[in-house]
Amino acid sequence: MKKYILILLFFIPGCQALMGQREFKVAFGLKIGTNYTMPKMVDLESMEFNYQFGPDFGVFTDFTFNRRIGLKMEVLYSVQNIHMESYGIGDGSGTRIGTVELNEKVRDQYLIFPVLFKTRLLKKLDFLIGPQLGLLISNENRFLVIDGIIFNQNEPIDNLSLSGNFELSFNVTDNLNLGLRYNLGVGKINSLRNNAFQFYLGYALL
Repeated sequence: MKKYILILLFFIPGCQALMGQREFKVAFGLKIGTNYTMPKMVDLESMEFNYQFGPDFGVFTDFTFNRRIGLKMEVLYSVQNIHMESYGIGDGSGTRIGTVELNEKVRDQYLIFPVLFKTRLLKKLDFLIGPQLGLLISNENRFLVIDGIIFNQNEPIDNLSLSGNFELSFNVTDNLNLGLRYNLGVGKINSLRNNAFQFYLGYALL
């Protein structure tokens, strides 16, 4: 976190010098929303899920370089609820011969760090795209798949995930905005790769 703050302290004056005081703006604010997680068990593709909602909240810094280009950085706490319903079993030749009912719930808690490049599409509509780093800080009922066998895993083997974000943001006022974001998972954490939609409300305090 200290490194993140130091980067911001050096980044802001540099951007001001580069872009000029007249065009360049910085906004700090709060963000709250919900995510709709759509996981995939990478090592057991027959796993079936019941998709779930979870809360998101945190802070953001919005850099506006000119009328059309900007950068947004966030630090968010995110709870991703996953409900694993069942998985299929086969006969060894790829033919599914039955289903095992699992009915287990996983509750992952993350700190996520999106960095989004912003461009203005319309007067009040922005498009954002960029990477996201997720840090798994707590988990409940974690499962791990090894050679097609499911194990109960109390301690996470992996705790970092990488993903990409694609977002549409509507500026209701100068301070208030609404957003819809799609998060595309690239890496996996303990056999799971998460894709998610995020709906949020952001309010700039400064």
